[in-house]
Amino acid sequence: MDDARPVYAPGWYPDTTAPGFERWFDGAAWTQHTRPTEAGGAAPTHVDETADTPRAAGEPAAAPRRWYARKAIIIPVAVAASVVVISSLSVALGSSRRSDITPVASQPLASEAGAEKLTETPEPLVTVPNVVGISGAEATSALSAAGFTVDLGGGDPTMPVVTQDIAGGSQAAAGATVRLTLEEKPALSLGQQNALRSATQYLGFMHFSRAGLLEQLTSEYGEGYPAEDAEFAIAALEQAGKVDWNAEAAEAAQSYLDMMAFSRDGLYDQLTSEYGEGFTPEQANAGLAAVGY
Repeated sequence: MDDARPVYAPGWYPDTTAPGFERWFDGAAWTQHTRPTEAGGAAPTHVDETADTPRAAGEPAAAPRRWYARKAIIIPVAVAASVVVISSLSVALGSSRRSDITPVASQPLASEAGAEKLTETPEPLVTVPNVVGISGAEATSALSAAGFTVDLGGGDPTMPVVTQDIAGGSQAAAGATVRLTLEEKPALSLGQQNALRSATQYLGFMHFSRAGLLEQLTSEYGEGYPAEDAEFAIAALEQAGKVDWNAEAAEAAQSYLDMMAFSRDGLYDQLTSEYGEGFTPEQANAGLAAVGY
């Protein structure tokens, strides 16, 4: 804490206890030496570091000023310096934030973005195939080949197409989705289920033409199914793509050649005869070509 006592130089000072006299101050304390005021002149004034005005000797010591009164200049200066520092930091931070913000002028206007979209090249238009009446699987192949996406709506692809949402013959953008409605698959009777199972098993262990398989399913010496159940079973296999009659003809031709020698004509007759395999001429020729004839 600051020393608030006044500091005097040695000398004569007015004696406040004896008007008209002066008392000697030795620099540390008042002495007993006095003299009339006329002999010594005016007492020197003393500048007290803690007082607002000079005080003569003998006057009571002025109360020291508060620390905040003595530092009235220092505090405002310090505050002003702090404000300058804070302002500088704010400017620096503001500049940093502004550097992260893309100027508005560099961002494309909404009208400019719209203009860019308008100038984009449109998708080319493609003629949509008419697939009504063919199976869902065949329709999918035809539409995919034309560049469209197909939605069967969860229907059975073996069933025929009833409607298509984009009409056949119309124009649509390449890649557009064509939604198809398929005929509902009827519930199978027990006879149809068993005929289908038998037909699948026969084709699994030996070759058959369509006529030969139908005969095997309906013959009294074979399975004895009603003709309508047997026909249903074979048609279901065809629609599902589970039988290839040309491949069956090739398998039959190879089987005959493995047993004995045949000329082309002889093998052809064996494949097409009603007493032989019963393949159609087209199927027999495909089979012969497959084995090298």
